[in-house]
Amino acid sequence: MPKNLGQKYEATIQSILRKRNLLPKLLKGNDAGFRHNGVRYFIEVKNVKAPDYGQKGLVWSEATGWKWRKKDAVTDFYDALGVTNYIDPNFKPRRYTVQQENLTFQDKQFDQLNFEKSGIPLAGADCLFDYYAKKDCYYIQVEGLGFYYMKRDIANLVVPQFTPTLTLRLRAKTHHSNPVHAYSFFAVINAHTNAVYQSLYDLEEAVGDFPPFE
Repeated sequence: MPKNLGQKYEATIQSILRKRNLLPKLLKGNDAGFRHNGVRYFIEVKNVKAPDYGQKGLVWSEATGWKWRKKDAVTDFYDALGVTNYIDPNFKPRRYTVQQENLTFQDKQFDQLNFEKSGIPLAGADCLFDYYAKKDCYYIQVEGLGFYYMKRDIANLVVPQFTPTLTLRLRAKTHHSNPVHAYSFFAVINAHTNAVYQSLYDLEEAVGDFPPFE
């Protein structure tokens, strides 16, 4: 399967670090990493200036309300941010309350109107940093902006902190126009970097100097 743009950028950053003999052999599920003073550290790699943190599916029932289609580390992060609290508690989706064969286009429009929201501001980036800290990842490389620390500058590199603005988007995504019931509910979080100052350091050395690894 061909690599997407994010995977290609990860490979580019890994190659840069490998050529400098800095890339650890084991990344423990992280995108990249480096060695500094003999210690291994990990890096999140993003190829866009407003990265998202994973579109996650939601399902609903009368008994349980809204639940994640599949729980994982990202949905734990979303739970820490209280994502499902932004859904109208009085909204009962017709996708789950009307028999599939009876569901109409108007029912689908009703669900979209009552579920879909975008640009919902979320408080701070601490939950994002905690999410990565659980993966033992404290640094991030953003294409076009450079290299930052997140929760803590654990390697004492004196690089700037990544300070994005987080927003939530809720959507009722159409999979196929026919049948009408072929749509699902999703949440996605975006990290906007409009107010993030460009770092003085950059693994690609396109917008800054290479970080001071030793």
